Amino acid sequence: MQEPEEKKIALELLETEQAYVNRLHLLDQVFYTELMTEAKNGKTVPEEVVKMIFSNISSIYQFHANFFLPELQKRMEDWSCNPRIGDVIQKLAPFLKMYGEYVKNFDKAVELITVWSEKSPPFQELIADIQKRKVCANLTLQHHMLEPVQRIPRYELLLKDYVRKLPPESPDRDDAEKALEMIFMVAKHSNAAIAEMVSACPCW
Repeated sequence: MQEPEEKKIALELLETEQAYVNRLHLLDQVFYTELMTEAKNGKTVPEEVVKMIFSNISSIYQFHANFFLPELQKRMEDWSCNPRIGDVIQKLAPFLKMYGEYVKNFDKAVELITVWSEKSPPFQELIADIQKRKVCANLTLQHHMLEPVQRIPRYELLLKDYVRKLPPESPDRDDAEKALEMIFMVAKHSNAAIAEMVSACPCW
């Protein structure tokens, strides 16, 4: 028997969330932690610079790893008796406001990496060393940092698709539509910040 379309989308949301949490772990627990350790030892750049580069990535990581991903996993395990994700996403939406700070800071963060890589060879070497690790998949720090900027528009697309595929009588319809509305508002801010960023720096 074929899986219902809405379940496939819910599973895609879960799979992409797992990959996203891994990327956040890399940013917060690897890049940020190691760069901060060296900064505290006075070997690379001032601690303030590292804090400014990573903005509120730790809060974003903690939220997704400790709250949203476990909630989604639990919901997918219970899908056969409780086929819904709209209420979980509604709970998530207010927390997504913390992305505003990260997105606004992104341009400045990229600029700080460039400036301090020129000023401090040990800083540049440490970033290059981390980037060579298998976990980085041959991608730069800047590339990984772009992931949170792109995540909210991705939620919006998946949720739109999910609502479209829901049967009219689905118990999740009301919650999913409300959740989409909430995500749409957050995505609007995120998209505006991305557009601003792109017009200021066409290289992105």
